[in-house]
Amino acid sequence: MAVNLKHLANSILRANDSKEIVGSSLWDTQPTLIVLLRRPGCILCRDEASKVWAMKPELDKLGVGMVCVVHEWIQREVTAFTPAFWGGQVYHDIGKDFYKVLGGGNVVSGSLLPFLNPFSESWKKVREAQKNIKDHNLVGDGMSTMGGILVVAKGGDVQFMHVERSIGQTADHAEIMKAVEEVAKLAKAQQ
Repeated sequence: MAVNLKHLANSILRANDSKEIVGSSLWDTQPTLIVLLRRPGCILCRDEASKVWAMKPELDKLGVGMVCVVHEWIQREVTAFTPAFWGGQVYHDIGKDFYKVLGGGNVVSGSLLPFLNPFSESWKKVREAQKNIKDHNLVGDGMSTMGGILVVAKGGDVQFMHVERSIGQTADHAEIMKAVEEVAKLAKAQQ
């Protein structure tokens, strides 16, 4: 994949404790899986985040880090999201710089149109998620900024990128793991 995150090296991410880090700190010392969340209260986002978080033991064995990034920080929503649906670090992408990577320089926007059809893939995913997620809400911006997943090699090269083009569109977990294994192998070869 021809995407490198070097231009995000100085992008500011803010942690729950208000400590700020620069983007490059996520991949300077190890490969990292980055979940770019659309909305912490969303039933679909919570469901997918918990499924991705379940991969953590495998990523730990391979030496690959995991972080979640949100584009808006609503403290109550982030507090409800962690640790119930994501047990690790959550950062606020203040300038939406990471989200712009998903759209090739622009933030990817969503649409409510799929929800007009009760038989759409989006509604199907909501019904499936309701089996796993009981607590959810509609607080926050879930339309103007879509999410995705990045698997980033040590140094900032993106090995895998999934862009949520419609609400609830998720990445194939086998593809995520394949990319994770590849970045782990690259990191080991760099030692």
